[in-house]
Amino acid sequence: MSARETKKQWEQFWVRIDAETKAGKLSEAAPIELSEYYLSLPLGKRQTIDAVLADWILSDNESKRFDALYLIYEHQIRSALPALEKLREKLGKSREPGARFEKAKVERIVAALM
Repeated sequence: MSARETKKQWEQFWVRIDAETKAGKLSEAAPIELSEYYLSLPLGKRQTIDAVLADWILSDNESKRFDALYLIYEHQIRSALPALEKLREKLGKSREPGARFEKAKVERIVAALM
């Protein structure tokens, strides 16, 4: 399976899990489902997904960002550090009400990955 196919399959899985968990009001289950799926992948595919997660960190979609941050922290995905730094900078400039809390979370993740 090509990297493009792996990314597409991951995205489709995320869309399904996100919809199912929101419909069942179990949004906290989505990261766990994603984590189990991530762990089931061979290393080469995980590296492809690591790049997807780094992209999701900078997404305007809060659900994707939340799930990506969880997986990056949970699986110690150090390749996401540059994207985490960009997000930290972006949040530092943001006037959104929750930005400072999300920035603090990102800083904890960065510290854990160092």
